[in-house]
Amino acid sequence: MDKPLQRIDHLMWDAETPNSLVTIAGIMTFKKPFSRQKLTDIITRRLLRFERFQKKVIMKEGNPHWHLDEQFKLQTHIHHIALPGKGGYNELQECVSDLISQPLNHNKPLWDIHLIDNYKGGSVLLVRLHHAIGDGISLVKVFFSLTGKTAAESMSLIDIELPPPKHKTAADNIDQLVQLGKNAYEEGIQMLKNPSLFGEVVKNNWRTTKEIGELFLGKTVENTIYKGHMGLTKKAAWAGPVPLETFKRLAKQYHVKINDVLLALVAGAFRKHLIAHHQKVNEGLKIIVPVNLRKQNEIMKLHNEFSFISLDLPVHISSFEKRIAFISEKTTTLKPSAEPLFLNEMLHLLADYTPMAVQKIFMEFMGKHITGVVSNVPGPDHPVYLAGNMVEDLMFWIPHTVSLGIGISLMSYNGKVYMGLVTDEGLVNDPDAIVAAFTNELNQQKKLLSRKKQL
Repeated sequence: MDKPLQRIDHLMWDAETPNSLVTIAGIMTFKKPFSRQKLTDIITRRLLRFERFQKKVIMKEGNPHWHLDEQFKLQTHIHHIALPGKGGYNELQECVSDLISQPLNHNKPLWDIHLIDNYKGGSVLLVRLHHAIGDGISLVKVFFSLTGKTAAESMSLIDIELPPPKHKTAADNIDQLVQLGKNAYEEGIQMLKNPSLFGEVVKNNWRTTKEIGELFLGKTVENTIYKGHMGLTKKAAWAGPVPLETFKRLAKQYHVKINDVLLALVAGAFRKHLIAHHQKVNEGLKIIVPVNLRKQNEIMKLHNEFSFISLDLPVHISSFEKRIAFISEKTTTLKPSAEPLFLNEMLHLLADYTPMAVQKIFMEFMGKHITGVVSNVPGPDHPVYLAGNMVEDLMFWIPHTVSLGIGISLMSYNGKVYMGLVTDEGLVNDPDAIVAAFTNELNQQKKLLSRKKQL
């Protein structure tokens, strides 16, 4: 039975344009050549149990619907190629950049996998999926369900039963309302007992309101190096791996969270890049950071359920210590605030109850006020195996859901952190310079840590 795309899934479908593809891409690398037959077997048994991977999008009564592809053939979604020449970073970068610049075939289910040989003597899997299928968190869970903690476990082709979806009942909704009421009552009692808390609540809500106002009513950022007319060609770059322990030590040193450290390093990298291009760095760059709204133990299912917070990336601050303090203050205030929930509901309303023309206008309006997106997705903290082969490294690249010239993706896996970067080549044709600046910022901080450890 055909099902309409709903909420943010619907918005992600409508958001795509020829120069702003809404495709998430990621790679896994392997030390040894990978068997296409083993990959096909695993995909058949473990991936195709998720119905969206056999459904395409059709227009029905003016709205997009998920529709089972009667002509579905798995072999048309798995492609086998090889890198030319030495098969190193440069060759893989060119291959990835070319593929992420190409739209998925909308006449088929919205995904494909490229098995790429001749990368440092081994293989790479490049996976591309349309954002309408799901967001980064759900897609990571789905694709790691293809793997195992051991080589033997990853080779098992026993059908794995998915837990049945839990549908909310009227009783569930009443319980949720009662719980919200209890929470509000308890917070009210606490404020009566301690009036100083009232000032903090007002202060935090004012900060949230101010941030939302600046996001929609603040000045545009169209005149920066990262904004302008978007082309069809994108360019990918990446850094890593970096031991997660390095970021933990930096977070402990500055009494902040690991995400704050990562954002401060990204800000430093952009600062160096802007200065190298003779750009002014007298104010911050407005970015958005996606926020996962799922419950920790939510049943694994494909859909989009996220929001975001907006903040100024402090490229105008030269001191790393002051830069990280600026970011920590912002993220500490905004993440537990009402901003992500407000923006999530706004996206739902926009997706389900406004015409596509209005959605396009809104997305263009948002794009004028935002420089880029920085996304952080956690992966497994242990090694995983796919079809008997250990995954060595992995990273992903985010789509340009609005007209953004640049996007940063951060991912952790097996005690390591990877940074991916995608740019519009017509606007930023040297993403490797930003990656190098990120690495340089990190090395400077590692040296400082080393000196303090010796004292």
